[in-house]
Amino acid sequence: MTELVKTILSHEAEPGWILDIIYCRDRDIVPLNLRFKGKKRSTDVLAFDLGESGQKAGEVYVNLQMAKRQAYENHVSYIEEVKRLTVHGVLHLLGYGDDTPVKHSKMWARQESYL
Repeated sequence: MTELVKTILSHEAEPGWILDIIYCRDRDIVPLNLRFKGKKRSTDVLAFDLGESGQKAGEVYVNLQMAKRQAYENHVSYIEEVKRLTVHGVLHLLGYGDDTPVKHSKMWARQESYL
């Protein structure tokens, strides 16, 4: 997974990023989703830009329980889904959005190109 994230950063970001990927469970991500997104439910991935004063830093939380459920629903391997969520979170952190159909298509195409 480390090499995948390094590849994304080398293609998408300026040098110097400090990035933590945190793999967690429903019980860990629900409070974060409530606090920062106002949604009292589980989610698959959250990304937080922690950079201050020009520093490039962030955290990506990947919910492994959600990854397992989504892998089953989407008929893909668990590892493939964990990779997909990791890439998705990193791309969000780097400024990609998926809140409109156009942004969603662009982000998903980029995401799948890394997988």
